[in-house]
Amino acid sequence: MAIKFRCESLLSRFQNPGDESCSERKLEVRFDPLLGTSARIAEGVKLPTSADAALVSFRAPDPNCPFCAERIDRVTPLIATEITLAGRIRVGDTVLFPNLVPYSRYAAVAVFTTRHWLELRDFTPALIVDNLAASLDYIRTVTKVDADARFCAYNINYLYPSGGSLPHPHSQVYVDPFPTSMMRMQHASVMAYWDANGRCFWNDLVSEETERAERMISREGSIFWMTPFAPIGFNEVRAVLCERATILDVSSVDIQELASGISRVLAWYDSIGYNSFNLALYSGELGKDGADRVNLTMLTRTAMVPFYRSDSMYMERLHWEAALDRTPEEVAADVRQYFRSSRGA
Repeated sequence: MAIKFRCESLLSRFQNPGDESCSERKLEVRFDPLLGTSARIAEGVKLPTSADAALVSFRAPDPNCPFCAERIDRVTPLIATEITLAGRIRVGDTVLFPNLVPYSRYAAVAVFTTRHWLELRDFTPALIVDNLAASLDYIRTVTKVDADARFCAYNINYLYPSGGSLPHPHSQVYVDPFPTSMMRMQHASVMAYWDANGRCFWNDLVSEETERAERMISREGSIFWMTPFAPIGFNEVRAVLCERATILDVSSVDIQELASGISRVLAWYDSIGYNSFNLALYSGELGKDGADRVNLTMLTRTAMVPFYRSDSMYMERLHWEAALDRTPEEVAADVRQYFRSSRGA
């Protein structure tokens, strides 16, 4: 059961309105080499890009924002004393505290900065390093007091199209006794690959993608950046930490390299007109040294425009299948220049 990059090409043909001529549109159906899920690259799919007019009120100071400096210590909750007596975790500009809406047993929010608004190009490596470090510190602290908290992830929803409830830039930490559906599917598929081949899927994937060079973007230390063969969202970029099974294995050097890569991808997103994105950093089960590898995915969402449409429709929400506008090879070719330059460094 070697890694397979299966792609089926389809052709849709229709008669043009008003005359007897016909047009043809191409459609690619791609199958993810790990999960077996599929994605569709369809001609004609397009998301609107950003419009400054839609952002004026969000860029302005908000007297009600709970994450701004004059209110954050007064209105946000404190970490339970059995976890830490500090109440909140502070690293550089980042302030981390429990999430009032707990999506996991130990859900937390990590606010990036006192600045109420950031353009995507303003997510500097330094800001991201502090945010990642605070989040990993929190995860380590939680696992010391609760051995059942074995599953974790680091996540970002930026702006309303991504599902974010506040524009003030922040990340969210997931720590729980149970994995999410994606974590569970990744683990099951990785173990099936291990049982069939006696090798780690992620390391084999990196080797295969490096050799093909179609979707590989860059290697930053031990972190490999690439686009996925069958994306789950628009302009998706992935990273694999080939030497790290869980988030607890991630080093300070890894954090710096991750932050640099994330900043470069966000700078590219900004350059092509998008300002809303999602990010997830997945971990293998804590305490297990298996075939899982820490991996990251990030993608653009519909930009904030006066009348933006959702980029999630029946295909994504009910069929679990993305419908996209560009091939991952095209995306990789564009992102590479941001890793070759000093931008984002």
